[in-house]
Amino acid sequence: VKQRLALSKLNSRIKSLFRAKEIEDDTLCLLTMATASQQKDWLKLWDEGNAPTDRYLKQWLLGGAEIKTTAALFPLELYKGHIVSDLFGTDSYFREPDLFWELQTGAIEEKAASYRERGWSDVVVLETGHQFNTWEHEKTPKTKGGKVFVTVSHRGEVAFHEGWLSRKEAQKAARAEGRKETADGETEKSTNAKP
Repeated sequence: VKQRLALSKLNSRIKSLFRAKEIEDDTLCLLTMATASQQKDWLKLWDEGNAPTDRYLKQWLLGGAEIKTTAALFPLELYKGHIVSDLFGTDSYFREPDLFWELQTGAIEEKAASYRERGWSDVVVLETGHQFNTWEHEKTPKTKGGKVFVTVSHRGEVAFHEGWLSRKEAQKAARAEGRKETADGETEKSTNAKP
C-alpha cells in the first residue's frame, strides 16, 4: 500500500514518462523520495537534457550527501529535519545534511568526553573522510598510554579505534619504558626493551 501511495503521489508527467519507457524503474522509485517541488525541478532538468538518474539522482535529492539514518549516533527524535525513505522502505536518509552533521558532531564530542573520563590518554578525531591505517600505528593498551582514534566517513558513519599509538609515539614510549631507574640512580636497560 505504501509503495502504491508513493507512486500515486508522483507528478503526472513523471508517470507519463515512465509509461512511455523514457525513464527506468530505478529512477521512478527514487523520484518517490522527492518533494513536489523537487519533482518539478527534476522535470525542468529533464526538459534541458540534464536530469540526474540512478545514483546521481539520489545524491541530487539528498543535497549531495547520502547519509543513512543508521549512521546517527544521536537519537533520531533530536533531528528536526525531514527523513525520506526509498520506495521499498528498506533505507531511510537525512534530507538536510547540515542538521545531521550538527547533531552528529555533538554526539562524537560526547563520546570522546566519555572515553577521556574512562582514563584514555587522548581521543583523536580524524578529518572527515580520513582513513585510520593500522600499519601506521601500534596496538597499545589504555594503561600504557593508548589513544582512541575516531574516523568519520562522508556518509556520516563513525568508527572508534581503541588502544593505538602512532609508530613514532609507540617507539618513544618503548624507549622510555626500556630504561628504569635503579636504587643508585643509575639507569639500567630493561629485559623487555626492544633493540
